[in-house]
Formats: sequence, C-alpha cells, structure tokens
Amino acid sequence: PASRAPSKNAPRIEVEGTTFDFGEMYQMEEVTHEFAFTNRGKSTLVIRNITASCGCTAAVPSKREFAPGERGSIKVTFHSKRFRDRVTKHVYVDTNDPVTPRTVLTVTGVIKLEVEVKPSSIYTGRLKAGEALERTVIITPVAVKQFKVLQVKTDHPALTAKAEPLLGKSGKKVQQRGWRVKVRFGPVEKPEKINAKVILVTDLPHTKELLISVFGRVVKPAQADERGARP
Repeated sequence: PASRAPSKNAPRIEVEGTTFDFGEMYQMEEVTHEFAFTNRGKSTLVIRNITASCGCTAAVPSKREFAPGERGSIKVTFHSKRFRDRVTKHVYVDTNDPVTPRTVLTVTGVIKLEVEVKPSSIYTGRLKAGEALERTVIITPVAVKQFKVLQVKTDHPALTAKAEPLLGKSGKKVQQRGWRVKVRFGPVEKPEKINAKVILVTDLPHTKELLISVFGRVVKPAQADERGARP
C-alpha cells in the first residue's frame, strides 16, 4: 500500500542553522552553542530523543514539548579533550515531525596544540605481576616558547612519574626545549586491568592539565608466558 502523506496538522521543526563552526580552540577546552528552532507545524512538537556522536559532546533541549509557533533551543557543549586539527561532531535530534523525524546538528572547528605530548598514552601490554614498566614521555612547545610543569599527579598507587627539563643546545647556549617525563608503573602483585593516568599541572594559558594515559593488564606470570603459545 502507498504511504500516507503527512497530515497538514502535523508538527514541523525548522532549525535556524544546523552547523556551528567554533573556529579555533585549544585542547582541553570547551565551547557551548545554542541551536535555535521553531515549531512551524499545527500541533505539538515533541523531542523524543537526543544522542551525540561521541562522549565529548553533550546536548540538552530547553524543554521537550513545543506548541505551534513556539521557539526552542538545544544547548550543545563540545569538549576538545585531546583531539587535534579539524574535528566534526554530530548531534542527532529525534522528534515527532513526520517529514523530518531526525535532525542532524553539526559542531566543527580546528583544535590547536599548545604543546606536543609524545606518546600521549602508554600501553603496558600484559605486564607480569611483580614486575614494573618504565617509559619516557617528551613534551615540547608548539604554540608557546616555554612553559612550566608545576605539579605531577597520578591516580593509581603503582603509578609514579617525574618531570625534568629537557635541555638542548642552540649554538653555544643550552636552552630548555621542553620537558621529559619518566613514567613507571608497577610492581602490582595481583592481576588487574590497568586504566590510570598521569596528570601534569602546567602554567599554560589554555591547557592547564596535560594527561598521559596508562592502560593494559597485569596478569599472572604463567598467563603472560602463554600468550605466544595460543592459537
């Protein structure tokens, strides 16, 4: 059977602009924008559901039901986290508009770096219980000449980190080129999933905290040795 045409009395969502370009921002910052819309239909418009393409984006409607001719808005907040370069994120708005049941809102822009963190995460793999792993992370300026690491914190009792100036020669002068962070995880005596981080408190104008993720798993020695023998 042929599909019925939408009723003339149906609700209709009309968004004033479905794309917001925030321009440029730095990592670990956030921006908020309100997408305005109007119910151009002749019955109540209902916002049934709102979802975002990633956890970095949150969306909240001004309310859920809108009378004919009533204006509303959806407040969208995007957190830049550790993204870099051009990013595009979407918010999906489901309503009872029979013609446009899903409206896609877009947030886009360029994420800039004040500093480069290499590597930004450390994978321990299957670390044997009772053993420790050490790695070095290098942090170098990008949009600033110099910066300070004011404090080093961790969120796991077996995770330690120490930051020291990274020095290099410029002609005959020795200058600071950034920071070297020595990270150590372990030993841990019992098997566990590793999901920890090093937090570096800085004096950077925008990125007040730098994060180094540490993830993997602590296993019994026998489990680590059997990894290569599994089919």
